[in-house]
Amino acid sequence: MGFLHMRSIGWHSAREWPCGRHLFARFVRPKIAVLSLSSATRARISLKGVASMRLPHAIVASLSAAALLVAGGCRQGAKENSGAEVTNPRDYSYPLTTGKYTVIGIYTDDKNGEKAKTNAQDVLTAHPDIKVMVGLWAPNGPMAHSALQTAGKLGEVKVVAFDEWPATLQGIKDGEIYGTVVQQPFVFGYRSVEFLAAMKRGKDVKFPGDLLYIPTTIIKRDNVEKFQADIASILSDNGTSPAPMFADQDKSKPARVAFLTNSVDPFWTLAEKGCNLAARDFGVTCKVYMPTNGTTGQKQAIEEFITQNYDGLAISVIDPIGQADIINQACEKMNVITQDADAPNTKRKFYLGTSNYMAGREAGKLVKEASPDGGKVALFVGMLDVLNAQERALGVIHELMDKEIPAEFAAQKR
Repeated sequence: MGFLHMRSIGWHSAREWPCGRHLFARFVRPKIAVLSLSSATRARISLKGVASMRLPHAIVASLSAAALLVAGGCRQGAKENSGAEVTNPRDYSYPLTTGKYTVIGIYTDDKNGEKAKTNAQDVLTAHPDIKVMVGLWAPNGPMAHSALQTAGKLGEVKVVAFDEWPATLQGIKDGEIYGTVVQQPFVFGYRSVEFLAAMKRGKDVKFPGDLLYIPTTIIKRDNVEKFQADIASILSDNGTSPAPMFADQDKSKPARVAFLTNSVDPFWTLAEKGCNLAARDFGVTCKVYMPTNGTTGQKQAIEEFITQNYDGLAISVIDPIGQADIINQACEKMNVITQDADAPNTKRKFYLGTSNYMAGREAGKLVKEASPDGGKVALFVGMLDVLNAQERALGVIHELMDKEIPAEFAAQKR
């Protein structure tokens, strides 16, 4: 069966899924860091702080089954079996067959590019008849493309991506990636600064349901060159200001705001360009901070913004539950909005960004176009803790199920 590396599945993922915890507690103990399985009758298990062991074939077989179940997203007591409405993709049992399509699993990589590629390679090994790979975060599409290139399967297996990484756009231009769902990070940045400045200056900034959705765009081979030209204009500081929504704010009143991303990524470079343009348009001081160490970095930045008496914060939330306390602390001191990824159960003012569920539906439509006869589909993402990842995955799955669009999303443009 070749090699299956547990690092490609992610011990992070194994901890999240109940069946993963059950199987690993039974067979291996939580000390395992890396599992390599080969066609040989024995496997080498590498442990943190424990000497490597050689295991008999029977246990290897058990471990192989455990690994594949974790990779595919096995879930004990899944809600769809009880008749309850599924609102989290973790609550489905995988592989999940719906009509012509079978979603074999959701594969996480902890935002590690090498791991993302290995995930795709492992899927190709375990499922040589896979039809479509869907990358739910920006790196996943290019990493799936790279895995297919290595395996000599470009064109045979279709790739659907998210966002506008240069490798994604080049793959579309070359006919090797089917399409991508792109957001508008430039607008995220621009509107965040505009709204935070307006609130500081006494404007009542509110939206229905405390949500402002910014439309996505589908990029395929017929429009990729124009889109690339638009991106180049933004990156060269020639982006066009969106029509202002609060143009009459008093620019003589100073405002200092912060835009906090969830990582360092080309996506956020486009958002930074929007922030900078809005800062000039509205006479605002804006600091864009891109943390390199996840929630720890975000917490440190928020504490700094509180100490330095910033007037507003726009944050892309990594962990909406685990970060609720620090976000609420900031809300006590300044106007806080979320962008890109929400924390709806905090005191933030509102969320602006993509409707990630509907973006997932758009990706699902691309899957249907790319493979109209159905087949196996795999989803890849950095982390499933993040709300936008959950919503995108659910949107793809619901589109493949041909589920009716929920009422709260039905009015949105598709």
